[in-house]
Amino acid sequence: MVLGKHGFALTPLTADKTTRLQRNAQYKQIEQADIAYFRSILPESSILEESSCPQDTYLAFLTDWYNLYRGSSAVVLLPTTTDQVLAILKYCNDHHIAVVPQSGNTSASGGSVPVFDEIVVSTKKMENIRSFDPLSGALVCDAGCNLETLDTYLAQYGYQIPLDLPAKHLCRIGGNAATNAGGIRQMRFGNLHGSIMGLEVVLADGTVLDNLSTMRKDNTGYHLKNLFIGSEGTLGYITAVSIQAVRVRPAVNVLMIGFPSYDHVVKAYDLCKKRLSETISAFEVLDQDSVRCVQQVGFQVPEGSPFPISSDEAFYVVMETAGSIEEDEKKRVQNFLDELRSSDIATDGAIATTAEARESFWSWRTKLPPSIVQTGPHSIHFDISMPIPKLYQVVYDTREWMNKQGIIGRDVVAVYGYGHVGDGNLHLTIPALIDSEELREKIDEFIYTWLTQYSGSVSAEHGIGLMKAPYLTYTKSVTMVNQMQRIKNMFDPNGILNPYKVFPQEHELLEGQAVKRRVQAARCGC
Repeated sequence: MVLGKHGFALTPLTADKTTRLQRNAQYKQIEQADIAYFRSILPESSILEESSCPQDTYLAFLTDWYNLYRGSSAVVLLPTTTDQVLAILKYCNDHHIAVVPQSGNTSASGGSVPVFDEIVVSTKKMENIRSFDPLSGALVCDAGCNLETLDTYLAQYGYQIPLDLPAKHLCRIGGNAATNAGGIRQMRFGNLHGSIMGLEVVLADGTVLDNLSTMRKDNTGYHLKNLFIGSEGTLGYITAVSIQAVRVRPAVNVLMIGFPSYDHVVKAYDLCKKRLSETISAFEVLDQDSVRCVQQVGFQVPEGSPFPISSDEAFYVVMETAGSIEEDEKKRVQNFLDELRSSDIATDGAIATTAEARESFWSWRTKLPPSIVQTGPHSIHFDISMPIPKLYQVVYDTREWMNKQGIIGRDVVAVYGYGHVGDGNLHLTIPALIDSEELREKIDEFIYTWLTQYSGSVSAEHGIGLMKAPYLTYTKSVTMVNQMQRIKNMFDPNGILNPYKVFPQEHELLEGQAVKRRVQAARCGC
């Protein structure tokens, strides 16, 4: 048996199981003449073909992180320079060959793998750090640079990337920019678009937009870079990024705090903003089921680390502050924890006192996503945002609905809720026992319909990709989606860049708006 992601059975081809999409006949199917051209501009080591590449290596480019989607590309290209990307895209545009730009392939929305037979053009060999200014913190690097590698490089200068993700050992900065990643410390640094000073982008026709500015202030005309940040490879291929690195703070404290209810978590967050607003970096929530999942799978780090809190609580928060003066920050953090206890907001808590303890505390959050995907062969994942007080209600309501439907235990393992309280961003992950598009659509419709009553977003930070495209108008109006399509048509008139992603089908535009109208009418009693 051929295995897919995380040791489970390989998911069937998306083309064989999708009912909402048909392959667009305008796209050419790859022929040997096309591959011969690619060989004329790339070394042999930068061209992978299914017939000559180890199967597990090749499938890694075609299968998504959650083992839900798989394409059937005839070739995977790994350019090393912008000029090579230019030549590839110009040729593909001239010959109507569809392309999937791919970075680290850690997309959580099916956005970085083919749907049908689009070719993959990966940034994995574009790993040069072009320049770094230790005074300003301006870093210019290729799009294929690994996030963790960049942090290691910057650490020697006392800097870090203003983005931290559990998948930082796998993801790459070009993909982070293309999805406008937020991550664990978003409440301190904001989404990545606020730290990106410039981009180098190759358009579908081979035109290179060189906007690798290292200036924090530059108001000369339209900020075109902002169109490509978060565009998920549908407007252009990001080849390099200019990013503002930030100083590493010397006084870092990490806390693990237990709470009897989510309402108590909200109270703690409110107090945290009042007492520690200058230094708070992260405020991450996970429920008891999530902690037990990590314990059962055994992914905690360091090996065998005990859970920091001895009592069983309904919710836990991993919280981080980063300041300049160690003793002052320790005192402030201890006072905050004491106040939580004396006010009966928190029932238990611990402060990490060593670097090893900080790593151990954080591991219970960072190892949660890979732990969950080990519990079921197909993980259905939601990345939603809504008002903070309502953040966890969707988990309760989803579990209740699934139990009534008889879904939990039969079709899915469990419902896990965790995420970024400070950003109003919840990750809802449901490991499924069966690979069923009907099941996914049923769950999608329940959760996204639920979300519309709070005017939330169907994608807080993971992008739309293939997974959420049918539900875009649950969040955005038809007018806004049509304007997005006009921008797409301007930059990529032949539609070769990451087709089938982001945009809903015509009938889905209207369905999403109809759902919003029904929910709004129910809320006002109309």
